[in-house]
Amino acid sequence: MERVLAFGCHPDDVEFMCAGTLALLARKGYEIHIATMTGGEVGSPTLKPQEIRAVRLAEAEASAKLLGGRYHYAGGHDLQVEYSDAYRKMATAVIREVDPLIVLTHPPMDYLADHEQTSLLVRTAAYIASVPLFDCGRPTRPTSLFAYVYYWNASGLRDLFGRLLPVQFGIDVSSVMDIKEKMLACHASQGTWLAHLNKSAYLEQMKEQTRRQGQAIGRQYGECFVQHRGSGHPQDNVLGEILGDLCVSVGSG
Repeated sequence: MERVLAFGCHPDDVEFMCAGTLALLARKGYEIHIATMTGGEVGSPTLKPQEIRAVRLAEAEASAKLLGGRYHYAGGHDLQVEYSDAYRKMATAVIREVDPLIVLTHPPMDYLADHEQTSLLVRTAAYIASVPLFDCGRPTRPTSLFAYVYYWNASGLRDLFGRLLPVQFGIDVSSVMDIKEKMLACHASQGTWLAHLNKSAYLEQMKEQTRRQGQAIGRQYGECFVQHRGSGHPQDNVLGEILGDLCVSVGSG
């Protein structure tokens, strides 16, 4: 069975931005893996870092199980993600463990440096995971292939300069919005934290962003992506091949 890895920075990033696409891939028989670089250690107004981490890792595991999937915690700390040897090893270890066909992650430009650093780390790890002499500090085996790497949309659908990202296509996730909402609802502690932090309505914010991406492809709900096509990585759009008519070019819907 081929594997798909969605690798975010914090528990709930994946659910917010690409859970619908994961649900569709799960229906196609793909094995789903969700990973986060950190445990969301600063996401509480009352709990200590180790306490909120335990809560959020449990929430992430519950979310992945809704798709029959598996959750992986890379080992980093919230607001401390950096492009360093230690974090490269964490990211590479996860990718080697999963050995995915497809990797989904943050875009290179986003509102939070932790997201941007995670994007760079995952992109790098997707390449060097196949290099036998790269020691990631754990007893892992090199991957058997270069994964297809895709970046999901920016948080708030704008980069740090307020610009739209050059997304190439969107996946029509209208048929799985109930699953996407259930997965995000697993992260109850983050909903509480965001309500405390900026008074946001967590689930409604997700639905509005997914609705706006759907408009870009002429569907009710969508999740938009841009493919990493750097040297060495596959150039064909395997997500489009797998999901067929549910994959729509931006602006052609």
